Amino acid sequence: MGKTITEKVLSRVTGGDVSAGEIIYPEPELITVHDWYVVNFDKALKELGVEKLYEPDKVIISTDHEPVAVSPQASERQKQVREIVKKYGIKHFYDSGRGGHGHIFPVEMGFVKPGMFVEAYDVHVTNFGAVGALAIPVLIEITEVLACGSVWLKVPETVRVNLTGSLLPGTNMRDVAQKLICDLGAERVDYAVVEFGGDAMPSIDIAGRHTLCNTPIDIGAKSVLVEPDQSTLDYLAGRVNGPIDLISSDLDANFREIIDYDLNVLEPQIAIPPTPDCVVGVSEVVGKEVHHAFIGSCAAANLSDLRAAAEILRGNRIHPQVRFIITPGTQEIMSAAEEEGLIGLFAEAGAMITQPGCGPCAGGRIGGMADGETSINTGTRNDYGRLGAMKSEIYLGSASTVAASAIQGKITDPRDFLN
Repeated sequence: MGKTITEKVLSRVTGGDVSAGEIIYPEPELITVHDWYVVNFDKALKELGVEKLYEPDKVIISTDHEPVAVSPQASERQKQVREIVKKYGIKHFYDSGRGGHGHIFPVEMGFVKPGMFVEAYDVHVTNFGAVGALAIPVLIEITEVLACGSVWLKVPETVRVNLTGSLLPGTNMRDVAQKLICDLGAERVDYAVVEFGGDAMPSIDIAGRHTLCNTPIDIGAKSVLVEPDQSTLDYLAGRVNGPIDLISSDLDANFREIIDYDLNVLEPQIAIPPTPDCVVGVSEVVGKEVHHAFIGSCAAANLSDLRAAAEILRGNRIHPQVRFIITPGTQEIMSAAEEEGLIGLFAEAGAMITQPGCGPCAGGRIGGMADGETSINTGTRNDYGRLGAMKSEIYLGSASTVAASAIQGKITDPRDFLN
């Protein structure tokens, strides 16, 4: 019997021959933690009597949840993070202004490559699957990984999704990603790796693959990855040193399920409260008044997302009742957007540009909402209280939909502007 990508990666890192369902102790080749958990893992390590990390050179720390300290408490936390990084000898520390979103810039900088095994504190590390890496969140057990080098893992089964067709005008990969998790459902992907491939993959750029790999984790998938291809090689050229293995699943691999999924989403999609998989066509919510709009997060903060928003915003202004925040994913993305004139376009339209990172999606400490307000944004989740007030509503959509809605002051079909 052949093996899936996941089984091949985990067999390599354990030096064995593993299959789905086995309990293993794989050592990750990269470990990521964001600024909001560093103090916590340091406290836990102290309580365990651990004074040094198992392999500090594997660790990346990113200041992305709160890159700009907005309170004395935040400033103190940033200071503590810097001290902890020095104490443990962590070389790969990307403080404010140095990297950006920890689920995006490590791919840009070449830390991540196909077939790599990564473990992380934060769930959306599955973005690394955009280049064919197996990235699994372990949440608070990251402390054990940092101290001991590993933690137990049940080898996940794989759900293979073959993408076919092409996008219709006015829709993009965020629309597909949202409808996909709604159509798949939690039971089909629970504790499985969702593996994307198929005839449509060459038409999907790395930014689109980030978006595809971002959403299934929110319905219970263990991880998500894209079968690497020539597009992966083209993107990583000049970013990754050494050979790159285009790892793929064997034809006779044992998948939990194989699904063919068409990119021809008929209209832009909107996730309505309270979960990301409560998805409807935009026509069902057109006209809903909004007060807050946001483009960013690890789901949609790439240059292509900013370009899509700019296409809608060019020649228009933000509605007077809407606060519109744009958070580029990384320093590299922000620089490129500036060179293309996008930052100036956003500013002229009435948008606010924030430091690269998570932006409001981290919890609304920057640019949150008050009771009774409604947001349309490209964030990862829309549960009540995600952006501050519990009595507020969050609708999730593509960058195009968010931009169109920010102009109109109500949820709007972006095709009205593109036509």
